[in-house]
Amino acid sequence: MASESNARTEDSRSATLREKFIVGLILLVTAATYVGTIRFEFVYDDIPIIVNNPFLKAWRYVPEYFVSSAWKQTNPFALGNYYRPMLFLLMRINYALFAGHPLGWHLLALTMHLIVTWLTYNLVRKMSGEFTTAWLAALIFGVHPIHHEVVAWVCCTSESFFTVLFLLAFSAYLRSRDGSKTQWMTISCALYALAVLSKETAIILPALVFAYGWIQFSPAENESRPGYAAKFRSAFLPASFYLPISIVYLLLRNRVLSGLGHSVVQVSPMTWLLTLPSILLFYVRNWFLPFRFSEFYDLFYQSKPGFVHVILPMMILIALGGVVWILRNRLGVKAVDCAIAWVVIPLLPALDTFVFKSDELVHDRYFYIPSIGAALFVALLIARAFRSRRMVFGQPLHVIATAAALTALLAFFAGWSANFWRNDFALFSRAHQIAPLNATALNDLAGVLIIRNDVDGAQKLLETGYRNNPADYHFPLNLGHLYYNKGEYRKAESLLLQVKEIDPSVSDPYVLLGQIQLRQGRPKEAQENLRNAVHLNPYSWSLHTIYGVVLAQNGDCPGADQEFEAALALNPGEALTQSQMGRCRAIQSPAVPPATKPGQL
Repeated sequence: MASESNARTEDSRSATLREKFIVGLILLVTAATYVGTIRFEFVYDDIPIIVNNPFLKAWRYVPEYFVSSAWKQTNPFALGNYYRPMLFLLMRINYALFAGHPLGWHLLALTMHLIVTWLTYNLVRKMSGEFTTAWLAALIFGVHPIHHEVVAWVCCTSESFFTVLFLLAFSAYLRSRDGSKTQWMTISCALYALAVLSKETAIILPALVFAYGWIQFSPAENESRPGYAAKFRSAFLPASFYLPISIVYLLLRNRVLSGLGHSVVQVSPMTWLLTLPSILLFYVRNWFLPFRFSEFYDLFYQSKPGFVHVILPMMILIALGGVVWILRNRLGVKAVDCAIAWVVIPLLPALDTFVFKSDELVHDRYFYIPSIGAALFVALLIARAFRSRRMVFGQPLHVIATAAALTALLAFFAGWSANFWRNDFALFSRAHQIAPLNATALNDLAGVLIIRNDVDGAQKLLETGYRNNPADYHFPLNLGHLYYNKGEYRKAESLLLQVKEIDPSVSDPYVLLGQIQLRQGRPKEAQENLRNAVHLNPYSWSLHTIYGVVLAQNGDCPGADQEFEAALALNPGEALTQSQMGRCRAIQSPAVPPATKPGQL
């Protein structure tokens, strides 16, 4: 008997070591898939959110994270839809460690994805009770190329960071089902509060808890067919613990953002409904055909029930639903239902397209948490649809072989897709290639071409966008910038005045108008425009500096000094601002010769 007990103990230890090895290997493969991203530059929104964000450069700004929108530093007067104080606290910590060096930020993004992959394994292991299904789902999730945005783009750490908190909260709820309910539900609620303060998408956790409780409901032995009331009570009770936190969060969000959300475009519910099939099919296609990724896509609102964009996607979705229903009994009813819940419920916030620009209705990052459910379904399909008696390293041979082939394919496309995030030119060139009708992709590519001194290429793109999108201020703004660089000030001024008419809250046209007027010998007009620019964007150190230079040129050195001090408060130690301040103060000293008068910036 003792020898049998020792043998069982030894087998248990071997199995535990084997499981740890496999999980470690999955994390290693995931890291190897995306390790190339650590050498990438800051791109796209990384510049205003991280590089030029004064709120990340000093601890004294931390209270601002909890009382302002996420984009306050660029446009403080605009109505925002993003309230993410915990995310900005994480960014502040990372800025203290790595400042403006992209390597540290990309390491953070990769680390967060690895943590989510590990949590996915633990979550599926707990829900399914099967090691094979769990490691297979984690592997598919970890290396899937649909996560190119989340891993390769620093700003998209918002997705992986909130997902870590979200999964920890749900895992604590699962622990509460096994015992110590008060303790684990308290931990879960605390993590839920941090998650919703990291990204608003986390608000759906109570719905997911309810769905899981409904799916996993186990009636008492004497209740072979319990009523729906008992099932509802069993599912609703744990979900109700989160509701007070949800209410407090929504009240706080409403106060900070002056509303729960603000529509960016005005479309009818019918238009939204007609567009929904294309949106849903987009995520299905990008999950199962993962090789044509971009930051932007040509998917737009549909106002008529056309065949290609409405009827055909609806037919495909219905057919896929039928396939899943047929496989449901074979793969396990509860397991498949859990997979469906983890796809559908976390995707719901992304379907509120009213808060998105009309050319940004879909993004691959919105499928980050839903990918857990999709990975679970594929893992069930591989592990349960076929049976194999041959075992390799304690796992069915067909699972190992399929996982190896799938990993090689997914990892190749993941590395290839992530590589487009290496710099702005690669990112926006790819975006314009995939989505030639997308206004944002076109405009941003033109902006990069201006920086690269490809004036002709930029002008061609901007003129096309200007003709096709007359209400989009970005095109006359960038065209005005282009003509300013070419010295064609009259054309530039005309376009910039149009920008002011389209959106008077944007500071950029005032800055360029001021610089044009300086070059034309109109310092008073330049001063007025730059004053307006500083008023619209008081958190830009460069605007304070430019305005200070103009004030100095107009003989207002005390006012100039005030602007320079404001610039240095936002960006301490900035050499250009300090030099301009020194020159202005030198003019005020009677011992300084006239030759030291300041020139233009």
